[in-house]
Amino acid sequence: MSASFLPPVRRRRWTSWIPVGLVVLLALEVWLLVQLGHLVGGGWVFVLIVAETFGGALVLRRAGRRAVAAFRQTASVPFGAPVPGQQPGVVGNAVLAGAGGVLLILPGLISDVVGLLCILPPTRRLLRALFVRLVRTRVERAVREAGGAVVVGDVVRDDDIVDGEVVEDPRELGR
Repeated sequence: MSASFLPPVRRRRWTSWIPVGLVVLLALEVWLLVQLGHLVGGGWVFVLIVAETFGGALVLRRAGRRAVAAFRQTASVPFGAPVPGQQPGVVGNAVLAGAGGVLLILPGLISDVVGLLCILPPTRRLLRALFVRLVRTRVERAVREAGGAVVVGDVVRDDDIVDGEVVEDPRELGR
């Protein structure tokens, strides 16, 4: 049975390179571990892999508990309202720390460095800000492509209008 009635799937170019990138990353990780084994010995590399796996599991366990607690607190308040007693970015910090724990569990030096960047507070703060900016720009672009307008600033809360600026699609202004 043919699926010719389905519209063609539009793939982005960068997604087709993901498998190639993962294979290259895997080969680089193995090569680095072999080079480290030649430098310090295979036994020490094994000890390093066991230690990083154990440390990653501890980080993941702790981050998981924090993420569950933060999600429970966040789920109990209306969308967009501040969570009483919770610092901003707690959920993002817990998610990044969890990702860092997973990366530490995976054997390899590159994944360990990226995992440590996700765990350490200064770099975690930077990564969280970059991720928020990435998501915000993609959502704004999707809204504009759909023909909508993007509101910069706060939105309506509890029937009070908070100052904001409506940014029109530049393509619409020229018509």
